[in-house]
Amino acid sequence: MPNIEEKDFHPKRNDDEWRNQVETLLKSGNAKFTFQKVNGEMRDMFCTLNPAALPESYNSELTSQAKPGVLVVWDLEKDAWRSMRYESVIGFKFLGDQTVEPEKESSFVRR
Repeated sequence: MPNIEEKDFHPKRNDDEWRNQVETLLKSGNAKFTFQKVNGEMRDMFCTLNPAALPESYNSELTSQAKPGVLVVWDLEKDAWRSMRYESVIGFKFLGDQTVEPEKESSFVRR
């Protein structure tokens, strides 16, 4: 398990304005989060809240009923809803229409 220190976490992870900006960006495209899971493991997640990419059965109440400090997103690689705590965010990168970082190759393709 990696040894994560306070300085390693995203400096704005607890800033409400930044959180709102992140959610607005996610509604228009894809992003990559790096965060520490509850069990201590590190994880990269490519995700979105873009209505065009969400499943037909999407119910906006799912994301609006999340607990404070928790972000519920559609995981593009797992094709499933996932949640994470903002306080665990280490990195965030908005990717726009891309599903992975441009400099990295992946077998994942956009639907």
